[in-house]
Amino acid sequence: MAIFVYTFIGLVIGVLSFVAMPATRLVGLWGGVLLGMVGGTLGGIIGTTIAPRAMYAGVTPLGIVLAVVGALLVSVGLMLVSQRRPAS
Repeated sequence: MAIFVYTFIGLVIGVLSFVAMPATRLVGLWGGVLLGMVGGTLGGIIGTTIAPRAMYAGVTPLGIVLAVVGALLVSVGLMLVSQRRPAS
């Protein structure tokens, strides 16, 4: 159940990153949403495994924070990778 929450958080961050960052427009709306969902899911899973008693608690505050951070990192990573570099 918690993975759906983290995926939804990533979906929201993916939509927001599509609106806010021009680099995510290269992959389109659905690509930005997918990147956000992947980052949110991975961040949430990492946060759940780090948190104490994660096996018993579904959604943890650390998992939510890391889902947001993971989704933002994936979106910003796309922006950094897709920047045009000057020809030398």
